Amino acid sequence: MARPDKNIVDYFPLWKPRQITENKFRNPDRKIRQNAIRNSSGAFIKRKDVREIVFYKDKNSCVLCGSMTNLTIDHIFSVYQAACGKFPLEKLNIRDNLQTLCGSCNSKKKP
Repeated sequence: MARPDKNIVDYFPLWKPRQITENKFRNPDRKIRQNAIRNSSGAFIKRKDVREIVFYKDKNSCVLCGSMTNLTIDHIFSVYQAACGKFPLEKLNIRDNLQTLCGSCNSKKKP
């Protein structure tokens, strides 16, 4: 089977945490669960292909103010909400839950 063309707009990589990390996702202690999810998710959104796709989707600008400098990737529904079971974990790192924010808007965002 051919490898998907990363230039296709519909392509988005899957978040595939390691098994040992996934075991921590099921830990009864919310802090352990949240730290494992945050670390794994953070590594995923730092990937070059993920960043390029999210920035392209948002036209290389902050979705709140339109700034094109100091851009970051932010979860719309947070890691905390996923760790608490308020948001499905499998939807945490999909294209529709990631947005581009500038550093200023990201720091002003309410939890």
